[in-house]
Amino acid sequence: MSHTLRRAAAALLCLCAALPAGAYEDRLTTEEMQGALENTKLSEVFSQYLATIQMYDPERATRMGLHGSDASLTARSQERVGRQLEAVKRLRAKLLEIKKDTMYPALRVDYEALDHMLETDIYEMENLGLLARRPQQYLEPLFLVYQMMSKDYEDYNTRASNAISRLKQFPSVLEQAERNLSRPPEIWTRQAIKQANDALNYVSDFVPVFRGYTRYDPILKAQVDDAMDKVKAALARYAEFLQKDVLPNSDSDFRTGEYTYGFYLERLHSLEMTPGSAYSYSKKAFKKAMRELDKEAAGIDAILAGEKGWQGVMEKLPKEHPQAGDVLKVFQDEMDRAYQHFDEHKVVEFPRQRLLIKRMPGFMASVLPYVYYAPSFSLDDTKVSELFVLLPPDSMSEASREKVLASGFNYAQTELLTAYSIMPGLHLRSFEASSNRSRIRRISRQPVVTNGWACYAELLAEEMGYYSSYWSRFLRCYVRALRAARAYADTALHTGRWTPAEASKFFQDKLSMTKGQADGEVLKLSLAPTDGFSYIYGLDRILEMRRYYQRTEAKYFDLRKFHTIFLKMGEIPIERIAEEMRRVKREESKIIR
Repeated sequence: MSHTLRRAAAALLCLCAALPAGAYEDRLTTEEMQGALENTKLSEVFSQYLATIQMYDPERATRMGLHGSDASLTARSQERVGRQLEAVKRLRAKLLEIKKDTMYPALRVDYEALDHMLETDIYEMENLGLLARRPQQYLEPLFLVYQMMSKDYEDYNTRASNAISRLKQFPSVLEQAERNLSRPPEIWTRQAIKQANDALNYVSDFVPVFRGYTRYDPILKAQVDDAMDKVKAALARYAEFLQKDVLPNSDSDFRTGEYTYGFYLERLHSLEMTPGSAYSYSKKAFKKAMRELDKEAAGIDAILAGEKGWQGVMEKLPKEHPQAGDVLKVFQDEMDRAYQHFDEHKVVEFPRQRLLIKRMPGFMASVLPYVYYAPSFSLDDTKVSELFVLLPPDSMSEASREKVLASGFNYAQTELLTAYSIMPGLHLRSFEASSNRSRIRRISRQPVVTNGWACYAELLAEEMGYYSSYWSRFLRCYVRALRAARAYADTALHTGRWTPAEASKFFQDKLSMTKGQADGEVLKLSLAPTDGFSYIYGLDRILEMRRYYQRTEAKYFDLRKFHTIFLKMGEIPIERIAEEMRRVKREESKIIR
């Protein structure tokens, strides 16, 4: 027995000696004491992990809800990466010393989640070369500054002071880019040029968020104005540097290859699946989704579908939409209706967390989808989420504005977006996951669960009669086919089966996209291998789990309880959710055959 264990055992035995002789159930066995010690060690390693992130990567710390370094930006230098890498390696070695078999079942899941976080961090720092290959990452501080000011996690003046400090440091980050960047993929360089120019054109979006801080203090206003002038100059210099010096040498391949793709499947998502099986799965899912889309189109207009396919039916989609100035209010009204609808049907819990619906700043437009849900920072006590909606700019012609509103904000589309992003989708999931007592489960990243649930929410909304017309169902089938296409292209691209040009041609041929739209899809897939796959696999897995409980519990099946238990598991891999749900059911004396 180790010295630490002997000391803990002695203390516990002294405590037990004071108990009545018959109180056997109150005594701890040696195994239980060992388990308690290992649980404490896990907590220590996790606390050290958070401290390491706060020390070496202040921007990531802020997004987690750790605010001790909010005034600093992450140093984008190889020296910093090297120090952080060694620190994380030491932490993982310490974690692997823990005897996880003696831990409580739920904490063994936490152990695995933390192990996978550490292993993923190590792999990415050692192998991906992001400092040299990803020019977009040097623009990320602008997004974070805006998020700091738009959220409500602590005193406004403190947030403003820290945000201004970060703005002042931003030009030095772009100077680091000039030292680090070397032969990134062309598609990433072109995106970074667009991002830099968008940031330059819409830098005025930052002025209103500081207005409350500078209103009565001309010195503070002068500081903000000076910082913004330097940000503008740095952005202009960076865009020119990318165009003249980086773009001509941007010739590397963004595709990760089978090994890295397999690493993400196994370690990030905890799936027992090879890249080849993921490719086969996605290919079958795409063919099935297209058959369902064709069938739905024929159900709406069989003659038109026979002549022009689902594309012809899509052209008949009603274009009625709110005016640009009313779009945010319509989303607010839809959110209220969705809350009321699902509260009446009692199939999910009510998300007791604020959601602010805002116009998306222009500098975010080239990076984010046009309706984007931003969850609260994971570890914050005060949790506020945001829904950013990209509205057509006032400078756009009336005809172009009308086209944007008709295609993106017609009423069927708005219903679908509400179900996906708010209720019962991402906002509900964020609220439930962030309520988990385990801090490990609150910061772990699980795209299969998050994206799968958002897709499931669209289907659940249909099942519960939330949609007001069959056009919302048709759009859901189309979006399902689009996501299956993305999964197919994701697996084919990153495993080397397709070239980027072939992937673009696939989207043009199968989903009638323009070349610009198709290239945009390839860009999104290039930045996050396995993310495209996570949507369809997550949805299918949730439906499979639901069918299992419906079958085994029969008349005792409670849909709301199923959803609640699933969501409250927090950010752990979907296969671990399945295991944990069965364990919880057994502990509640439920019969599962």
